[in-house]
Amino acid sequence: MTDLRQAADPVADAVAAARAEQTTLAALDGRRWFTAPGEWMEYATARMGRRASSALVGRAGWDQVAARDIGGGLDRYQVLHESLRNPFHPGMLSVLDEVVAFVLERRGVRDAYADVVETLPPLAERLSAEGIERYIRAEIARRQAIASDPVLLVHHQEAELDTSQAHRAGEQWLTVQHPASGLRARFMYHPDKPEGRVYSRGYGIDSIDPTRVEDPEDRAPRWREYTGLGIGTRIYLRGAQELPGVRWGATSVSAYAEPLRSKLHKLDPWRWRSRACTCYAVWSELTERSSAEASHRPVTSEDA
Repeated sequence: MTDLRQAADPVADAVAAARAEQTTLAALDGRRWFTAPGEWMEYATARMGRRASSALVGRAGWDQVAARDIGGGLDRYQVLHESLRNPFHPGMLSVLDEVVAFVLERRGVRDAYADVVETLPPLAERLSAEGIERYIRAEIARRQAIASDPVLLVHHQEAELDTSQAHRAGEQWLTVQHPASGLRARFMYHPDKPEGRVYSRGYGIDSIDPTRVEDPEDRAPRWREYTGLGIGTRIYLRGAQELPGVRWGATSVSAYAEPLRSKLHKLDPWRWRSRACTCYAVWSELTERSSAEASHRPVTSEDA
């Protein structure tokens, strides 16, 4: 957790100034009139300090603080509801009032400035019920617009292997990338083998978009921002379309990717392997015909 009280930045200064103003008011027992010499000057100085510090943060700065706070609240909401979708999935609109109330109750808690939200008008406005709802709706629309971009890039190449991977000699790679989001996957296969593997961790795959600029130290697209929006499905289906003779195993699939694998398996059980299906153990031996005749049902505790 980032404690803004210890951070050397304009936001931390604004928070500190707001607390100083609160301390001054507390010393006056909440009075807005002044009896002792210097009381007015002390309060006025604290108030002007808070206003000046707040102004230095700027509109973009307060937008960033509010976005981090709202995003953190939605992440927490998703964890409590055991959801793997991105927190700004359109499905959130059906429970928007509940979500806004959840975020509102916890505003400022993560970064330790809950006590001064109302003292900082730019932040109070952004973290009001109306401000939170406005931001959530805008972010949902932004991510949907990115996800709906139809462009996909493809690139075929020989595998780039090191000396420890000699057993994979002859392997080929196909990269499919969604430029708008940066999400990408590598389809690894051998022309003489019927099964291939899919690797979709962006930090381990070079971008094939010549217009995309990425930080070499942090080049992975923020894929969790787009989970549940259908980008992964389109990438995987395009890879399969490019390589119609290859079947795709599932030796290691994350909790986030398993719903996608299950979806693809339902579309084409023979081509896509899924750990969530009862055919998993015999999948490699299935032919197109036997796959069509086999039982495909979700794995339950009784199958364990």
